Amino acid sequence: MDSAKKKPRNLREVLRGKLSKRELGYLVKSFDSVGNIAVIEIPPELEKKEKVVGEALLSVNPRFETVCKISGAHKGSFRIQPVKVIAGKRNKTALYIESGCRMKVDLGKVFFSPRLSHERERISKLIKKGEVVGAFFAGVGPFPLVFAKNSPMEKAIAIELNPHAVKLMRENIALNKAQEKVEPVLGDVNKLASTKFRGKFDRAVMPLPKDAGGFLEATMLSIKPSGGVIHFYQFSPTDDPFSGPLKRIRETASKLGLKTRVLRKKMVRSFSAQTIQVVVDFRVKRA
Repeated sequence: MDSAKKKPRNLREVLRGKLSKRELGYLVKSFDSVGNIAVIEIPPELEKKEKVVGEALLSVNPRFETVCKISGAHKGSFRIQPVKVIAGKRNKTALYIESGCRMKVDLGKVFFSPRLSHERERISKLIKKGEVVGAFFAGVGPFPLVFAKNSPMEKAIAIELNPHAVKLMRENIALNKAQEKVEPVLGDVNKLASTKFRGKFDRAVMPLPKDAGGFLEATMLSIKPSGGVIHFYQFSPTDDPFSGPLKRIRETASKLGLKTRVLRKKMVRSFSAQTIQVVVDFRVKRA
């Protein structure tokens, strides 16, 4: 077959001839796949060509029905990132599939990251039979639903502040027939974890997209007195990723008279040139 007639293999190849060489230099080739919707960053230099980029992405990835561009930074107490449809169906509700679970996600109305899928799978393998898990900042339910499908836990209490996310989480629980395994709770982790759910959990997961450190005290108090594990996520500087999170853990535990032991620390994903997301798995119990 003539090489000129070969189907383009990637976004850059599709856009050759449609964008100038200079414009191609601004192209962000990576994008998030949220089920049937692709979410891409369009730099200011390409805003006038965003529809061209979106249609090109659809042509090279036929599994997508819609392409959205990120139209602003995460904002507000719900950490929602606004998006705009630039190609395909005028739809922002994705059907996302991960680890055997199906989830509805309203882009632009809830916080959701497909980039933590490997973490959900990893923690599922650590959960022991009969554990009660605190799934904090639960969103539409990806962590507790993946746990329900892929671990021997007894139950997850999924706490989320965004009412629309909780509504979708309830739908997703029913969609996955996980009513006996996942209990959705609307509310503030700081208020609920240290009161209603104090001493309740064998394990707690804290994938907050901003500063989870402010919720560490309440989370430690939610662990059973006999001890349990916390998965603490934090954004840190790339040149010193673990000093800050480890110091926060030590200081919070000392304040509460608790003992901690680090089980694992890991770099999860790059966020920017200067920032990386890390996770620290640690055991906490009464001194």
